[in-house]
Amino acid sequence: MSRRSVPVLTASIALAVGLTTTLAACSGGDAGPSASPTSSRSASASAPAPTSTSSGGSSAGGSSTSAPGDDQTGPADDGTATGTGNGSGVDQPASVDFGKIAAQGTAAAGGGTVVSITGSGDSWTVVVAGPDGSQTQSVVSATLDRVTSGPFPKQVDAATQASTTARAAALKTSAADAATAATKAVGGGTLASIVLGGSGTAPTWTATVTTAGGARTVSVDGITGAATAS
Repeated sequence: MSRRSVPVLTASIALAVGLTTTLAACSGGDAGPSASPTSSRSASASAPAPTSTSSGGSSAGGSSTSAPGDDQTGPADDGTATGTGNGSGVDQPASVDFGKIAAQGTAAAGGGTVVSITGSGDSWTVVVAGPDGSQTQSVVSATLDRVTSGPFPKQVDAATQASTTARAAALKTSAADAATAATKAVGGGTLASIVLGGSGTAPTWTATVTTAGGARTVSVDGITGAATAS
């Protein structure tokens, strides 16, 4: 009986080996099932994006702060310092005090005699002659009552310096007084300019006044202050 069981056992072993070989060939040698494209995309989309932190911020529960581009520090312009631009926001003041304008120009030049005032509205250029006839000019705001540009030296030749010195020495009527006299001489209007001329013995102011009827020229005696309109 033991001799018959040996062939049966051998046949069973051969059948098992053949079955194992067949299964391995069908599986293609893969270690396991691969993830489908759909499941890969879902996993990628559900993963949280990395959070970046700034160099100066905290990465654990704190919010980072960034430096402002312009901190706008510094004192505000209170309208009292010398600078460029009038900053008054007024183009046509209700009135212009030429006495104050002349005083501001003279102070900016460090003293001297005003020999011309020209301009309009809020902005006026004042030219001041020093004791030697040299000239300095500044721009004065009528509204702010201060110099807004300058003072700057004005180039003049030696002959002009000499004649200006002579006129200024003989002058009795200031630029501000001459401006008032010229305006009254034409019955009112707006002064556009007043310039010192004439000679050392007879200095004369020449003023241009804008009126409703057009521009008028007025001569004002630099010694007596008498005004004559033309």
